[in-house]
Amino acid sequence: MIWEQFLCGDDEAYTYIYKQYSQAMYAYGMHFTPDSGLVEDCIQEVFVKIYQNRKHLQSTDNIKLYLFIALKNNLFNVFRKDITYSQIDTIEPVFTAEYTIEDEIINNEKEQFLNEKMVHMLDILSPRQREVIYYRFVEGLSYEEICQIMNMNYQSTQNLIQRSLKKLRSTFSKVELQFVLLLLVNIRLGCS
Repeated sequence: MIWEQFLCGDDEAYTYIYKQYSQAMYAYGMHFTPDSGLVEDCIQEVFVKIYQNRKHLQSTDNIKLYLFIALKNNLFNVFRKDITYSQIDTIEPVFTAEYTIEDEIINNEKEQFLNEKMVHMLDILSPRQREVIYYRFVEGLSYEEICQIMNMNYQSTQNLIQRSLKKLRSTFSKVELQFVLLLLVNIRLGCS
């Protein structure tokens, strides 16, 4: 409903959308590049574009997903223009497992150990596998939403998630894996 109000010209709805989603967009964008200035610029560009083009935008039932896709596309356009943001072997941006939430989580040694364990486990995954695990367990996106944001079909998305989990299971014990997945879900829910 807030999106519809924005599309109809309600500036308060636009302000609400910005306040509600800009920090999540920033955290999301920082998974693709350590350049915080670039992420901030791309977020601003997304919001300027949606404001300027709001009369032509489609309705959406998931504003966060819409904004994440817009930000990712914006970042990738910058990456395509500047090869320094890409991996040499794949010519595509790398989704990193270094979570920007570390500063919030690490308040004592126990939490630091847990966070290092999680990052270590995710480091064994390819950038694409880390990305899909992030969407599924940290952002809590559905398979359909992951398909949209990663531009993949449903079966490929399921396969990628299953291969990622299988790789984690083959390297770590069941208890360790359950612990890390629970930690990721808690991060999403703000329970850490």
